[in-house]
Amino acid sequence: MTSACVIVIGHVDHGKTALVRALTGMETDRLAEEKARGLSIALGFAHCEMAGGTLDLIDAPGHEDFMRTMVSGASGAQGALLVVSAVDGVAAQTREHVQIARLLQVPVAVVAVSKADLLPEAALPARLAEIEDTLAAQGVTGADVVPCSATTAGGTDHLRQVLARRFNALPARAAPMGAFLPVDRAFTLAGRGTVVTGTLLGGALAVGEALTVQPSGVVTVVRGLQSRGAARARVAAGERVAVNLRGIALEDIARGDVISAGGQAATLCMDVSLTVSDTAPRPVKHMQELRVLWGTAHEVATLRLMGGGQVAPGCAGLGQVRFTRPVVGFAGQAAVLRQLSPAATLAGAVILDPQATAVGAGDRRRLAVMQAAQQQDGTALAAALCAQGRGVALWSDLVRLARCDATAALPTGVMRLSPEHIALADDLNAVQAAVAEVLQRFHTDHPIKQGAAPALLQQVTPLRGLVPFAQAALVKAGEVVLCDGLVSLARHDPFAALAPHQVARLTEIEESIRAGCNTPPDLRQFDAPDDADLIALMVAQGRLVPLSNIALKQQVVFHEMTIGQAQRTLAAAFPPPTAFTTSEARTALGTSRKFIVPLLEHLDAQGITLRDNDTRHMVKPAH
Repeated sequence: MTSACVIVIGHVDHGKTALVRALTGMETDRLAEEKARGLSIALGFAHCEMAGGTLDLIDAPGHEDFMRTMVSGASGAQGALLVVSAVDGVAAQTREHVQIARLLQVPVAVVAVSKADLLPEAALPARLAEIEDTLAAQGVTGADVVPCSATTAGGTDHLRQVLARRFNALPARAAPMGAFLPVDRAFTLAGRGTVVTGTLLGGALAVGEALTVQPSGVVTVVRGLQSRGAARARVAAGERVAVNLRGIALEDIARGDVISAGGQAATLCMDVSLTVSDTAPRPVKHMQELRVLWGTAHEVATLRLMGGGQVAPGCAGLGQVRFTRPVVGFAGQAAVLRQLSPAATLAGAVILDPQATAVGAGDRRRLAVMQAAQQQDGTALAAALCAQGRGVALWSDLVRLARCDATAALPTGVMRLSPEHIALADDLNAVQAAVAEVLQRFHTDHPIKQGAAPALLQQVTPLRGLVPFAQAALVKAGEVVLCDGLVSLARHDPFAALAPHQVARLTEIEESIRAGCNTPPDLRQFDAPDDADLIALMVAQGRLVPLSNIALKQQVVFHEMTIGQAQRTLAAAFPPPTAFTTSEARTALGTSRKFIVPLLEHLDAQGITLRDNDTRHMVKPAH
């Protein structure tokens, strides 16, 4: 236990604050109202050195009116110290605190039976057994039950030893990849500016580090750090910390916000798995408005259960919580769902996707993603995400839902299509085979067509997102060719498929266009069944060159030999650097404006002529 953060929970007046004071020598009731009433109403913080490291203690208010405050403290804790009065035994808030700790997946490792000195020695064993049995019925098993006293000499010695042993072996809790600080207090200090406090999660934090405040997105910088009353250059995850921020006003940050090193974005929708408490007064229903408490935040949200209906007490389900304003969380973070009125704890939840996209309750593909995220099976999660994306998924989505680092290895059977896109290798192979098969069928049905429109390939498989990647892979392998906006198998030779009468017709069309020289015939006159395909073949070979007259919204087709001869004629008539106008070129070539404009624009594009306002000149060939 280099460092551990523990929340101290229990019923009001059972002696939590006094026990923390006895363990640490620190007073956690800091507000005047708390001191006057002898009642904790805000989170209190203290720490003590123990064998193996430092224990941070969060003293949570026991009164039911401050349940949100208790949740705020528990959300950052690695474990719980439950305080139960030996005089009073397990009471109402004891049960609710235990329930919330369970729902937040914070293990109760130690039960401190306080005020043991006020009970007759002979009665203590029976009371300890009673407390242990009552708590076992609440799901608290395996905890050390330790009688103690905050007011007698040596009254906490045994408790201290048990705490050091138990909290030295706390299991790791789900955490974000980088530094993530849910803010539980925000205030200003004279000469220093804005300060926030919280329990640091995920990763370390250092002075000078740039951070983002969420959900506002404001960028700030760590001006200073303090932990356990001492200035620090660096604070590790799991520690309580006060962060002095530069460049942000107090009104721009508040309790419930998060400061993080990046990666977390604000959202209006989260996927969650939820377990309804077996003591909940009623089922949780589809479209029910609830108060969601997670981290140090709490917001009202609408719960949309996958499949609709309801989840009964003691049962579990999957759903989405929809918020009315942006919020931030991380995958694996625990939450509590409470009824609005009358206020009551209904369920615990775990965030599966903190940046979810809203879907319908019957979306089976998203349900499969949620189920895989719940199981934390990387291969199944990748498969579900790819199925949702019609064959393709984003690597960043898998990283977020699998709660892994962006440098992690790909799951078995998964391949990278690009730095950001992934797919199942078997899916890509299947789509490649389907693309090749549909192109072969197209060539069989249309042997003299140069190729098919790429849109045809979108019909070959339900995995439509993979089609562009499969096509690109086939092109790279030399199996497929893209030409003039058409796609074809590289082995396809439409000229070899021409019948004798088609060869004759192709020659007839070509000769007609070549004979037209600088005034070629209108393509609309070639309207026999195969003419369009035959012309396309000659265009693909470069024997015919289609040009557009944009002003007239017309297309004309020149023979390649005609363009070559036009170039030579212009060069002879206007040897460089002689300038000529469009009209002069039209006269030199004996054509009309319909043809000369697209022809000259083509020569410009080829670098054969150079335009200068209303004139051009031939470009002298480089030697």
